[in-house]
Amino acid sequence: MNNTFSHLQLALQHDARILQSCAVSAYAAFFVVWCNSLVTSFRFLPRVFSILLLIFCSALVHAQENTWDRLSQPIFYAPLSSSSVIEGPVDSIIEDEHGLMWLSAANGLWRWDSHFLTQVQFTSLSDFALFPQIQSTFKDQHQRIWVGTNQGLYQLDSLRNQLSAIAEEQLSAISIQNIASAQTQDGDFLVLAGDRTLFQFQVSSGRLSAISLPGSVRVYAVHIDPSDTLWVGTDKGLFYAQHEQGATGKQRKLGELQAVKSFPDNVRISAIDTTQAGKLVIGTAQHGLFVKQTSGQFSHIALQGAAQSAWIYNLVEQRDNVLLLGTFGHGLVEVDLANLTQRHVPFNRLHPSGLSDNNIWSLYRDSRGLIWIGAGESLNIYDARNTAVKHIIGGLAEPHGLPAPKTHAVVALEDSLVVANGSLGLFELSPTHGVTQSWWQAAKDPVETLYVTPAQTLYASSNFATVSLPLPDRKAIPVSVGERPASVFSGAFADTGKLFWVGGPDGLWMQSKSNPDLANQILTNTTHDRRVSALLSTPEALWVGTWRGLYKVTLTDDGEDVSQIDTIAHAALQQQFVSDIYADSHGKIWVATSGGGVFVGTSSQSSWQQLTHENGLPGNSIAAIAGESEGEIWVGTSRGIAAISTQDYQVRKVVTGRQAINSPYARGAATLTVDGNAVFGGKNGLTIVTPSQLAVSDEQLALVFTNVSVLTEKGELHPIQLADTRHQFAPLPQRLSFEFAALDYLSPEHIRYRYRVPGLNESWTELDADHRNITLTSPSPGDYALHIEYSYDGKHWQSNTLNLRFTVLPAWYQSNAARITGIVMLVIAIYVLHQLGLRHYRYRQRILEQRVAARTAELVTANQKLSEQATALEKASLTDSLTGLNNRRFLTQNIQRDLKRVQRYYIDCENQGIQPTFESDVLFLVIDLDHFKRINDTHGHQAGDTVLVETRYRLSRIFRDTDYLIRWGGEEFLAVVHNTSRREAHILAERVVTEINGCAFKINDHVSLSVSCSVGFAPYPLQQQHYNFFDWHTTVAIADAALYESKSRSRDTWTGIPSIKENASEETLTLIQQQPSRVFDVAETIIRP
Repeated sequence: MNNTFSHLQLALQHDARILQSCAVSAYAAFFVVWCNSLVTSFRFLPRVFSILLLIFCSALVHAQENTWDRLSQPIFYAPLSSSSVIEGPVDSIIEDEHGLMWLSAANGLWRWDSHFLTQVQFTSLSDFALFPQIQSTFKDQHQRIWVGTNQGLYQLDSLRNQLSAIAEEQLSAISIQNIASAQTQDGDFLVLAGDRTLFQFQVSSGRLSAISLPGSVRVYAVHIDPSDTLWVGTDKGLFYAQHEQGATGKQRKLGELQAVKSFPDNVRISAIDTTQAGKLVIGTAQHGLFVKQTSGQFSHIALQGAAQSAWIYNLVEQRDNVLLLGTFGHGLVEVDLANLTQRHVPFNRLHPSGLSDNNIWSLYRDSRGLIWIGAGESLNIYDARNTAVKHIIGGLAEPHGLPAPKTHAVVALEDSLVVANGSLGLFELSPTHGVTQSWWQAAKDPVETLYVTPAQTLYASSNFATVSLPLPDRKAIPVSVGERPASVFSGAFADTGKLFWVGGPDGLWMQSKSNPDLANQILTNTTHDRRVSALLSTPEALWVGTWRGLYKVTLTDDGEDVSQIDTIAHAALQQQFVSDIYADSHGKIWVATSGGGVFVGTSSQSSWQQLTHENGLPGNSIAAIAGESEGEIWVGTSRGIAAISTQDYQVRKVVTGRQAINSPYARGAATLTVDGNAVFGGKNGLTIVTPSQLAVSDEQLALVFTNVSVLTEKGELHPIQLADTRHQFAPLPQRLSFEFAALDYLSPEHIRYRYRVPGLNESWTELDADHRNITLTSPSPGDYALHIEYSYDGKHWQSNTLNLRFTVLPAWYQSNAARITGIVMLVIAIYVLHQLGLRHYRYRQRILEQRVAARTAELVTANQKLSEQATALEKASLTDSLTGLNNRRFLTQNIQRDLKRVQRYYIDCENQGIQPTFESDVLFLVIDLDHFKRINDTHGHQAGDTVLVETRYRLSRIFRDTDYLIRWGGEEFLAVVHNTSRREAHILAERVVTEINGCAFKINDHVSLSVSCSVGFAPYPLQQQHYNFFDWHTTVAIADAALYESKSRSRDTWTGIPSIKENASEETLTLIQQQPSRVFDVAETIIRP
């Protein structure tokens, strides 16, 4: 937990330790001067004594440094599963120029791309040949990988995953166990070592020459240093050889091997290497380590502790002047050549991420600085680069180590840490001596809350107990606050000078320091959430974190009471469990939450900024805030440790992935030491970060193709080797597949990828680590560019894009020449076909035209007949069959048109206000033959028919062709006369009567009859005032009424109704419509005189 004075206190303690270190250095310098004067006085003392004094004083100063190296344990990652296809131990590891790793085991050489193992094939083996046993691998200065086997030398083709035999006739009989290389003016050469043989092989010429060995020595190691001196480690000691000069001054070949006289005889040498500083280091089977000094002498470094007699099987420089020794049976030994310190790292089954085995078969440092370890039958990876991050693993049963794995709480004292470890109580942990004291062992439950006051008094709480542990003996004293018993869990403590604060699930309690009996509960039941989880005191206020939200408690001016309680009104923050609170050097308040990330604000600001995984945090569940160091706030999340800049809030992930071995970290289990180290407690112990030593790394991973294949037109699957960034594929591929990987060997599963192929898909397509495959189905011929990028968060994409330009070749019929030829042939074919078709079309057109003409003639004839028949039928339907006159149907079809013309005339007159004339009248004359029934009865119907026909002829001579002459009934005829004045109607009636009875009707040669007729007529309209009152049916009925008037008078006469009186009412007119015979009541009637 953090408090108001913690930052200032830690800063003061840090300054004090700097002064202490300076004082020790001054004492050491004074001691050196005094010893030098003593040596001057006693000349018989050797000069080496002065050197020993300087070494002693340096060690004295170094011992005063506050470092956690002695307690920390390295973290190893085992990338291969237990079901790995590799058989036996990994006895050789090498990296190629692309960053891919190659592992050799009993069943051959394998490529590891961070996801899959791919076996390498021998190209020259017959079906029945024995499989060569790989015994060594070596990479020369040209990045070529050489493989020594029991059947000679091979070279690796990393693009094709193949091993090709070299100078098979000369080398196949040599069992090559070690390889070294150098470059001379004559070219490159290899030194090949067998069990008891040694050869020099010229790579360019293939010349093989033996190097004679003294006596019957066995060779265990060969090495060529930067000066091209060959060093040979044997069971009889160390030998060397240098190049002989030729006549032209060129280096020709290695000279004779010579024993190194300054190196002990009969010491079995198992490993030789040269450090970055140029020091030659020799590992032996039983005598530890030897280092060649500039004087040519070898200094001996004996291994210590359980590894003192260990067989150094291999060695590698893990960082400058720090060697990592792989032993057989004793694990790893780390040797610091500068400080002459050692650290033994054996296999420990209790370590959750420790070394897999004590038998170290191989060691290799790759180009990234990762250490690859063949441990037993497993592969381990150790990231030795970041020395600023240290892990103290609990529960390893080590002397002075933490007894239990999990750390529930931690606070920093002046020169140590207090750790709540498991359910075993509290432990004081010193950086130099480990666990030195233990307190409150009676706590039955894990201690989950720790707090230290400015006076160095500890407060601690478990599930059912709250205690204080004051100096000097740190005995646990139960703490009760007012009515609050000591058996209640306390989740947070704070000190505001005059008041002491305790918070827990039961609320917030305030206790006066001057009067401890004066204590009370602060948060009431009306508070949004009174369950307190974190407290922070600042000069301005007390900040209270609860299970849901944050409060600001303002004190009175005298600091002895509460003035005001304010809720931080932030919607997201109010819903979060507050796990920790911290105030930085700029006055900003940092609030860690269990699901919403980190909230940053100030006491004067109403707005808070929220930082989540979207801003780069490893996770949104923030367990604890260690404090501020190097201008950054250090936080522990559910997925690792991050540092947040106090200026621009930029987030830097520091410990993530497999390095976050202690995640998830415990709530509030973080602190800052006096040296500025950030300490986090979690699942397996402690993680300590030294911000001042943290290297800023922007490492770009190698992004490589791991498998490229093509499914051909014939359905055959072929692997493709990409020799450069441009490739050609055969025509008509059914499928192109590209598998790739970013070579992160520690956390490959966290990487995301995206790709695009301009021309096929312009937008990026994203993939996860389990789907690193791009498939293009039936690509068309053409040029393509494949672009692949990677990212750890799916937002910030790295710049080192993997690009591949490739061409899909066209088939012969897809080439431009074939296309042009095809187009030309198609045009010709179309033209020829068109001409043939046109010719056939014309022929068919002529035949069709002839058939159409004949058929048309037939249709015309048929249509004429049909038209005539239709006309005849139409005429028959409108004509009386006996007389040939029009019938009633004809009148019905045509009279309306004639009457509308009359109505338009009257409407025009009405609109123009003029008096209409009678010239547009339509006259209806109903004609009836008198006594026609008598003729039928006396002379027969034939005689009657003859009379009717003759009547038709006689009437046709009276009326015009434009008038309608209609047979209206049996012996009745209707004449409709157009455009004739009603004043002339009686004239027409007179002509009709006269024409009928003017001469006898000749029935036959013997009979002639006198026939008369009666006529009644009426004009349309009958009344000009109401011209549209009567329709033509009524007008005909009125004319018929006039006819009957003629019949009633004597026949052979006519009666006409030319008009109706103007004063006739509409009721009268309506009565006439209903009873036409009533027309005589109001009509003007004219009668034949």
